[in-house]
Amino acid sequence: MKSVISNSLKLTLTVLFISSLSFTACSNKEEELNRFLNKIETQYENIAIDLGEAYWNFYSAEGEADLKTPKDKFYNLLINDTLNTLIETWYPKRAEIKDSMLTRRVEKWHDVLLSAKVEYNAEILELRNDLEKMLEMSNKEDETENDLEAKMLKLIELRNKKSIELGYDNYVHLSFETNGLGYKWFLNFIEEMDNSTINAYKALIEEAKTNQSVEQFGQRNAYQFIGQFYGNSSPSELNIEDNIELVKISLNNIGINYTELPAILVEEKLPAGIGGQGLMIDVPNDFRAVMTLGMDASVWMHEMGHGLHGLFNSINNPILEGYEWIPGNANPSFAEGMAETITWFTRNTEWQKKYSNLNEEQILKRKETVKKYAPAFIRFHIFNFLKETELYLHPEKSYEEIQTELAKKYLFIETEEIRTQGLENIIYVSYPLYLQNYLIADMVASQIHKTLETEFGKDYAFNNEVGAYLTKYFYSTGEYYNWNDRLKHGTGSELDVKAYIDFYQIK
Repeated sequence: MKSVISNSLKLTLTVLFISSLSFTACSNKEEELNRFLNKIETQYENIAIDLGEAYWNFYSAEGEADLKTPKDKFYNLLINDTLNTLIETWYPKRAEIKDSMLTRRVEKWHDVLLSAKVEYNAEILELRNDLEKMLEMSNKEDETENDLEAKMLKLIELRNKKSIELGYDNYVHLSFETNGLGYKWFLNFIEEMDNSTINAYKALIEEAKTNQSVEQFGQRNAYQFIGQFYGNSSPSELNIEDNIELVKISLNNIGINYTELPAILVEEKLPAGIGGQGLMIDVPNDFRAVMTLGMDASVWMHEMGHGLHGLFNSINNPILEGYEWIPGNANPSFAEGMAETITWFTRNTEWQKKYSNLNEEQILKRKETVKKYAPAFIRFHIFNFLKETELYLHPEKSYEEIQTELAKKYLFIETEEIRTQGLENIIYVSYPLYLQNYLIADMVASQIHKTLETEFGKDYAFNNEVGAYLTKYFYSTGEYYNWNDRLKHGTGSELDVKAYIDFYQIK
C-alpha cells in the first residue's frame, strides 16, 4: 500500500511539473507575441499618423498631400513575414490566450492583415494612389483627360481577383468578414429593411399619384420624397449662425468642454461625393475635420462625433484605437453611429426649441413629415449602397444597368428615364463598400438617443452627465469589444431593427 501511494504521488508531481513547464512555455510564447506586437504597433501608429496628416492635406489643401509614402510604409509593414506567421499561428488558437486584451489584438490583426492582402496588394495600391490623385485633380479642374471610369472598373476587377485568390467568392464576401458585420448579417439586414418599408413606400407612391396627378412614378418623384426627409430632419432656422459656436455650445450642454479638446474644424471645397471628412489623426491627441462649403450644422456635429469617438478613447494599444486607414482595424458602422449620435442632438425637440426660431407646433410637424418619408430614406440608402456592392457581385453588368435595376427594385421607378451617375467617386476608391454604414449609423443613433431619454429625461440634451455616459459606454474602450457588444453595454440590447422601424412609426 505504501509503494502504491508513493508511486501515485510521484505520478501527480510529474504531471504537475510537466503542466508547469507547459504553462511557463505558453506564457513565454504569449509574452514574446505581446512584445513583438508592441513593437509593430508602435510602427503602425507612426505610419497611421503620417497618413492621417497626408489625408488632411488632401482634403483641406493645407499642404502637399503625399499619400504614397505612408502607404508604401504600411505596405512594407503589413507584408512582414514574422507578423503574418505569428497571427496565422495564434488566430486559430486565440481562445487559449490568457490575456483578453492580447486576444483581441490578435483578432484585429487578423482582420487588418486579411484586408491588407487586397488593399495593400502592390498593383491595387498603385492604382488606388493613381485614382486618388486623379480625383483630386478633377476636383480642381472642370475637366480631366484621364479615363477615370476605366480605371475604377479595373480597381474593382483587381479587388475581386485578389479576394478569389484568397479563397473568397469576391471582394464583398472578404470585406464583410473583416468589417465587423458579416455578409449573412448584411443580407438579412437588407431583407428586413426591404420588407419593413415596402408597404409604406408604396402608399407614398399611391398618394403622390392621387394628389399630384403622377401617371408614372419617376426618379424625380422618388428624390422629392428623399428631399422631404432630409429637409425636415436637418436643423432649420437656427438662431446661432456660427456652426463652430453651435458645436461648442451643444457639447458643453452635455458636459464636454470643446475648448479643451485637441480638435480643429475648417471649411474647404471637397472632392465630389464628400460632404465632410473627420480625421482622427493621432488617437486620442489630434482630431481635425474639414467640411465642404455650405454644409449645415448637422454635418459639423456629425464630424465632431467622429472626433469625440477618438478623443475619449482610453485604450493604449494602437491596433485597438481604431485607426481607419486600413479596412479591418475599426468597425465603420459603429464609427458612423458615434458620429450620427452627436448629429441627433440637432434633431432633439428640446434642442430645437432653444436653438431654432421654430415654435413647438412647427417642430412637431417637421418630425411627422420625417416619419412619413422615412421609408423613402431607408430604401434610398439601400439603393445607394447596393450600387457599389453589385459592381463586385455582378462584374458582367454595367454600372448604368445596375443603377437602373436597383432604381426599379427599391425605388419603384416606373419610367425608363432614369438618370444614372458615373463611377467617379472617391469613396469607392478610399473607402470601398462603406455606404451601408450611414443607414446603420442612423439606427445606432436612434437606439442611443432613446436610451438617453430613458436615463436622463426629455431634457437630456442639456444634462451635463450625458457626455460621461457616452464616454463610458461607447468611446473609452476603443475596439476592445465588438460593435454590437458596445451597443448592448450602453443601451441594453444589440442593434434593434424593429425598434428603429417603430421609432419612425412605419406600418
